[in-house]
This record gives sequence, structure tokens and C-alpha cells, in this order.
Amino acid sequence: MDKTVDVYILSGFLGSGKTTLLKRLLAEAKNRGLRPAVLMNEVGEVNLDGLAVDASVPMAEMLGGCICCTIKADVGLELLNLVNRHRPDVVFVESTGVAQPLEIVDAVSDVSMYAKVELRGVITVVDSAHLLDRVRVGSGKTLKLMRDQIRVSSWLLLNKIDRIGEAELQELTEALRGWNPRAELHPTIRCDADLSSIWSLPSPADGDRGHRGDAASDRGNPHAHHHDHDHVNVVTYYIPRPLDSEAFEAFLRELPEGVYRAKGIVSFSDTASRFLFQYAYRESDFMRITPQKTVQDVAVFIGEGFSRTDLLNRLERLSAAAG
Repeated sequence: MDKTVDVYILSGFLGSGKTTLLKRLLAEAKNRGLRPAVLMNEVGEVNLDGLAVDASVPMAEMLGGCICCTIKADVGLELLNLVNRHRPDVVFVESTGVAQPLEIVDAVSDVSMYAKVELRGVITVVDSAHLLDRVRVGSGKTLKLMRDQIRVSSWLLLNKIDRIGEAELQELTEALRGWNPRAELHPTIRCDADLSSIWSLPSPADGDRGHRGDAASDRGNPHAHHHDHDHVNVVTYYIPRPLDSEAFEAFLRELPEGVYRAKGIVSFSDTASRFLFQYAYRESDFMRITPQKTVQDVAVFIGEGFSRTDLLNRLERLSAAAG
């Protein structure tokens, strides 16, 4: 392979808007006459975000673990296979929301040692309201992870700014600049920004730790990898039958506060369509879908501090009521 394939890592905590950004980037790449491909990671057992990617875009899936931890060793192989099989011009690596971006940077960089693959930048999406909540709390593993994702970035989207005020936007902008003064910063709604600048991002220089924050000092130390997302729970539930739509919507409204993100495919007994549902920070959304391959109805829940047993029991009762 003679040409160099550009790779971009998409980072950001759960529910920040990475998949929305990915769809925009894919459209931008095609408008530029580029052939894109996607390497997508889900910490759960099913890749639901992948359903949002057009079938014409080559995609490799890595499921059941965090790309920076349990399946990190496979990242290089999957990326190499994707590049060799489909010969794309650009690959977008969408990491799970609980991934440590520096570990993914290392994994992608390893591939460049034996293939013409170049990491061009890390693009991080930040949910403004969620970050504001965490900043005001002032501590915790989630805030630390969000800071690490911000520090390593070349390009920052401060997303969902319609959910905060002007003074809060200024407060967050100053916080982001404190953690990462070099990244290009774009306040956005639904990740709607001028994406043209990412195609000319400088390549991250190996050893340039000035913009990577304190987390970079762990690189090369085999004992320094801290699993900052050990506190995050993932619950996958395969839904056995169509559900009542109103009962399911009520179930989502009553989810524990610790459930940050939920998504899945669901069929309803009162409509013929199937839906991809998304839930993030007390808000839910449904999109009609027609899957191109056989997929089961499923719901995936990600968060911290909630009871897995209680959630599964509630799901069982919901399914039994629909029977």
C-alpha cells in the first residue's frame, strides 16, 4: 500500500455526541472525495451505534470490552485488517465513552510502525451540562476521565451548549482552556461545526507532552495504567418480545440517576416499526430503523452506582407485562 491512511480518534464521555459527530465527519469525508472507514468500540455486547453508519462505509467492530483495556491488543490488528481489506483514505476510531484516549493513541501509533497509517488527531466531544455538573462537584473518577479525554485532544467540541447559559459557557471555556490551551475549541449544538480544519491538523509529535496533561506521564510505565472506569457498570438485556411503548417510555423516565447512558433496539406492540432508542442524562430519543441484517431487540445501560439486579428485575417485569 503506497498511500498513507489518516486516522482520527473520536473521544468523549458517554452520551456526549460522538456518533452524531461521526456521521458528520463521514459526510464531510465523502464530500471531499475520500473513502472513509470506521473502527468502532462498544463496552457492551452489541454495537448499536454502528447502525447509524451507512452500509457503504467499511466498519470493524470491537465489542465486549474497552478499547484501551481488555481488547487493546486487538486494536492494531483490527485497524490493519480494515486498512488492508478496504484501502480507505481515512479511518475514524470511535472509542467507547469510558476509554482512556492515551492508551488508544499508543495502540494506533503502534500500527504506524509497520503500515502507512498516521494518527492525525484526537477529537473530543464534551457534553457541556454534564461537564458543568462534574466541575462543580469538583472531584470523582468521571471528572478525571473527562479531563484526560480533553487534555489529549487536538480538536474540542463543547457540545449541547443550548442546555447552559452564557455565564456557564464562559466558565466551561475557561476550564477547557486551563486543561488544554492548544486544542481548537468549538462550542456546538448537535456537533454542528465547520469541520474543514480537521483535515489539516498537525500530527501529534511523539514525546510532546505539553498538551497532553499529567496523564501522559504514565506512558511507558507498565504499573501506571489506572482503570478509571472500573466504577462504570454495563448492563445488556435482550428483549424477548415487543413492549408497550408508553410503559417503556415511563421505564426510561424512571431510570436511576446513576444511569448516564442507555441505548438499544426495541419493538413495540402498538406499532409495526422498530426503533433505535437513545437515552442520556434524563433525555430520550427514538428513531425508526430498518436494520439491514438480523439484529435482536436489546437494551444497554451504562452508568455508575446503580443496582444491576434491580434494573434487570424491572426489565423482566416490563417484558412479562407485555406478554
